[in-house]
Amino acid sequence: MDGGIQMMSPEKGSMLDDFDYFVGNLLYIIAYLFLMRKICSTLCALHVLKNFKINLVVLTILNIYLVYVLQAIVVPFLKMNNDYYLELIYNVVLLLLLSVALLNYFYRDNKKSLYLFIGVLCIVFSEVIQIAYFYISERSFLSFIFVTLNLTAFHFLYQQTKLLNKTNDKENYAAVE
Repeated sequence: MDGGIQMMSPEKGSMLDDFDYFVGNLLYIIAYLFLMRKICSTLCALHVLKNFKINLVVLTILNIYLVYVLQAIVVPFLKMNNDYYLELIYNVVLLLLLSVALLNYFYRDNKKSLYLFIGVLCIVFSEVIQIAYFYISERSFLSFIFVTLNLTAFHFLYQQTKLLNKTNDKENYAAVE
């Protein structure tokens, strides 16, 4: 994927290509795990588990379905079992990152968390478009879209680093009874 899972074609069978494939993708997985860890460190897990039960159930079901669909697309093109497990781990980590960013936005409800969520959402869409580019149809328009989404993601991730994690004033909201 873009910077992430790379296509393994039959022509690229050398050990160097396999090494680059695994190391590059492992580095992306580690980077996404560190971003997820950073987001989780600012969340109150008890509050999230207590107040977002339905959201957690829906996100879990959607993540399982999306991983299943992505794996179904990619499996016919994989060379080895190791590729399958790397793809699986990569997709699971990416979708977990998206879920954590969304829960962070629900929890914080501020501009910084919104920018973080939009950035992660653009990364995920970029990766999905890139799977379509690599495994379904190598069209230049798809390549343009996934590069544009990646650049947009990094823009939003950069912009959110300049913001403070301010909470919204609860007085601005009226309770409906």
